[in-house]
Amino acid sequence: MGDIIDDANKIAAVHLNAALSHIKTRPANSVTICIDCDDPIGKARKQAAPHALRCAECQDYFDKEYR
Repeated sequence: MGDIIDDANKIAAVHLNAALSHIKTRPANSVTICIDCDDPIGKARKQAAPHALRCAECQDYFDKEYR
């Protein structure tokens, strides 16, 4: 029984790795001022999301409205 589970895990890992290899991360940018409210984006947010264009509050609003 262990061999079947091991084989299934190996196959699942191959499929997972293939799927993850297609994910592209957005590059970092030098934007430090929110494109919506003109407030600073903040160091902690830029460290967590180097590609951020909006402050956390505006991004939250954007996500709720447009997704």
